Amino acid sequence: MSRAFKTSHYDVLQDYIAGGCTMDLTDEEQEYYNALYAVLGISRKYGKEAAVSFLMHDPFRVERSRARQMYAEALNLFYVNDNIENEAHRNMLFDNLQKAALVVLQNATSSKDMEVYGNLLTQAARIKQLDKPDPVKPIEPDEKPIKVYDLHTEAVGLPSSNRNELAKLIDNLQVSEKEKVRLRRDAGVIDVDIEEMINDQEDKTKDFG
Repeated sequence: MSRAFKTSHYDVLQDYIAGGCTMDLTDEEQEYYNALYAVLGISRKYGKEAAVSFLMHDPFRVERSRARQMYAEALNLFYVNDNIENEAHRNMLFDNLQKAALVVLQNATSSKDMEVYGNLLTQAARIKQLDKPDPVKPIEPDEKPIKVYDLHTEAVGLPSSNRNELAKLIDNLQVSEKEKVRLRRDAGVIDVDIEEMINDQEDKTKDFG
């Protein structure tokens, strides 16, 4: 049996992962970590028994009871705080339940068998979280609505405005001359004066400084 596997390094590896995998491991601890990670991958793809059998054969050749302990350590080590691994674990359980349901369906001979089949599918759906609403998909940049601003009404298919008429309407308003200038500017009757707009904005906000 591998010398590194006579003693569990599970506690050390817990600290290693909790610390962001930055601490140094001894050769034995690194070998143990690699073995547990390999067990995790085999378990996902082929199931628990294949993962346990992997440890019982070359190059490790550990006893079954020790292999089962290491299997449990692998699951606990990598599934506790890692969301990605948890998702992989859910996928593994989902696949196993689907396989079990298929076996039941293929060998069903009574309504009771079909009930078991339905229960297995229900459990699989819950593990896969298919009973929960899908998360709202964020809008991709090319899916966001595009807004176009234009001072020319013709751009959106509307008839152009008569600026002379607008100017007359503004002149007849009972407001200050300064306000009339602003309205003429907003209506496009006169050109925008950038410097005047900046000064006007400073006057409006000077009391909030």
